[in-house]
Amino acid sequence: MRHRGGRGFRGWWLASTILLLVAEKPSHGYELAERLAEFGIEIPGIGHMGNIYRVLADLEESGFLSTEWDTTVSPPRKIYRITPQGKLYLREILRSLEDMKRRIETLEERIKRVLQEE
Repeated sequence: MRHRGGRGFRGWWLASTILLLVAEKPSHGYELAERLAEFGIEIPGIGHMGNIYRVLADLEESGFLSTEWDTTVSPPRKIYRITPQGKLYLREILRSLEDMKRRIETLEERIKRVLQEE
């Protein structure tokens, strides 16, 4: 099971973070843009919202998110919710992060060793 966004590590990181935020709380696009700041991801303005909406569309097309319209506000907002398949993908992301963490720790230790030998 893979997210098809295919935009390299940054795209994977953004998609993973958005999926987590939606899992924590169903949200609309602008709310997600604000919450991304918790991870150091800044969306500088309306023009950059297209990146978020592309990722959301990819996650929905992949079956990881579902949507519904909140018509209690004006204008109506599209609310994103995680699906059971999306939760399975979050587990896959967690395994990838754990593996990445081990690799980074190995790299870090070896760099420290080399630098101590100088």
